[in-house]
Amino acid sequence: MAELTLSKRALNIADSPTLKINALARALKKEGKPLIHLGGGEPVFPAPQASVDALVEKAHSRQIKYTPSSGTPELKQAVAQYTLANYGRKVGAEHIIVSAGAKQALFNFLLAAVQENDEVIFPAPYWVSYPEMVKLAGGVPVAVQPQKGSLQVTLGELAAAITPRTKAILLNSPNNPSGLVSDAPFIKAVVQLAEQKNIFLVMDDIYHKLVFDGKTCPNPYDYSTCGQNLVIINGVSKLYALTGLRIGWAVSENTSLISAMGRLQAQSTSCNSDLSEAAATAALLGEQSCIKELCSLLQRNRDVLMEELAQIPHLKIQQPQGTFYSFADFSYYNPDSQALAQYLLEKALVAVVPGAAFGLDGHLRISFCASQDSIVEGVRRIKRALENLTLKEDEIL
Repeated sequence: MAELTLSKRALNIADSPTLKINALARALKKEGKPLIHLGGGEPVFPAPQASVDALVEKAHSRQIKYTPSSGTPELKQAVAQYTLANYGRKVGAEHIIVSAGAKQALFNFLLAAVQENDEVIFPAPYWVSYPEMVKLAGGVPVAVQPQKGSLQVTLGELAAAITPRTKAILLNSPNNPSGLVSDAPFIKAVVQLAEQKNIFLVMDDIYHKLVFDGKTCPNPYDYSTCGQNLVIINGVSKLYALTGLRIGWAVSENTSLISAMGRLQAQSTSCNSDLSEAAATAALLGEQSCIKELCSLLQRNRDVLMEELAQIPHLKIQQPQGTFYSFADFSYYNPDSQALAQYLLEKALVAVVPGAAFGLDGHLRISFCASQDSIVEGVRRIKRALENLTLKEDEIL
């Protein structure tokens, strides 16, 4: 029998490096290895009690059914309240689509907005899925590289990447993997640039309230004149430590766009989990002190990580201002981040994510959402492994 072929689409899409690292870490732990996972993207933090109570109540009702394809009225109302409270923008149900995670919300946007060979621009370093998702939608990913030694692009660098084929700019701030926050002048200028060029601006705001040292993220709506080209992506995964619910959303005043995203979702995943939507609604409407508590914990963890990383010579790092990631330059030890990450996994039993996956080789993404004990022990293992690597190189010389 002749070999059955797969689509070019499937063959041209790479594995998710972060999910691959998670799977490998789980496998090593299952083997009994004392692995420390500093590559993860979910906080070691309990779910809000309101969400747990809502889940239990929904389960006990024994009425777990299909939901409206773009989200329950209750959850849409909660998202509308969240948008008003955090962005100062009043939106209705017709401006909101709830999806199976912020990732699906973003993918729905790309499928709804991007024509074949349209370009989608985003700064490097970028979240690992951006290029692959753009390609899946038939578009062309355009990663804008910052100047050497920087982790943030300038407005001029971003603007220079725009062509007649550009359909959207995609921004993530605070940024995964760097943890850096775009300042207000930059956000204002990008909002105005997108409106001037008549292209979409998608704000991946999944970490927008996980910021430290008294900082706040600039609100793009403060600089938007009509809002028709602005799309805000968010969800409960990071802020409420509810990664397992898989609930995210998109908000836009462009009702034609939201309607199209809804049709695409209805023909793919049909609808979201009834249980998850009930729990997400409870999180958004419940006590919000959990976000401040999580921020305080993460800031302490960040400070511990920075203190430990400072003990490693030849390392270059900018202190994260948000998220729960750091993005350190390890190129002194090996400019091939994939090889270095593999070395640390084998020799130190520490899982980190290679920077090449985020568009900047030579770096490693090290998460600080693990326990402080794991952070300290993990970085100290990395330091010892790098010392051994340096010794071996000296011996060869």
